[in-house]
Amino acid sequence: MEDISLSVSLRDRAGSGAAGRIRREGKIPAVIYGTSGSRNLSVERSAFVKVWRKAGHSSIVTIDDGAGFSTMSLIQSVQRNALTDEFMHIDFLELTKGHAITAQIPVHVTGTAVGVSSEGGVLDIQLHEVEVRCLPMNLPHQIDVDVSALKMGDVIHVKDLPAVDGVEYLGDAEAPVVAITHGAAEEPETTGEAETEVEIIKEKKTEESAS
Repeated sequence: MEDISLSVSLRDRAGSGAAGRIRREGKIPAVIYGTSGSRNLSVERSAFVKVWRKAGHSSIVTIDDGAGFSTMSLIQSVQRNALTDEFMHIDFLELTKGHAITAQIPVHVTGTAVGVSSEGGVLDIQLHEVEVRCLPMNLPHQIDVDVSALKMGDVIHVKDLPAVDGVEYLGDAEAPVVAITHGAAEEPETTGEAETEVEIIKEKKTEESAS
């Protein structure tokens, strides 16, 4: 597991006024929640962007204020500006050694399925994340699923996912994760001849009705 760390600063003040001032300084207001309570933080925007790209919601991030406060955490949620996509606020979840956690872990598909390359099928990823429970140090960054052997109609369910030491898959064991399906059926094209034939038949019926 990659060691990902992030420098933070503890802050005393909360509220919209303090948060706005932090953002104007090029930082992001944040909070970390845990068994010991909550702490208000601020994070350098550029440093967080780098960590976010590596960790997402599924990797442990060690946050450290450089003055004695250091702990393992998960990025629980982020708030972003709907117009600019800028990070507005971060919630961290403090982790405790020896205490199991639950997390959503991304599914990473590898290989090219036989059903796609040789049988004209379509790879249908139905679950992009799966929920797991494990100790913090066993948390996988992603679940690798090799689809190379899948043929048309084959399905990988949650219960079929590869075993990872110390990790338990949660949710419906029968839920499909990846499947090889038939492509959408194409509608037959209407030819000009068929359209002309329909028009002739309509005209003939009109003439018969008139007589």
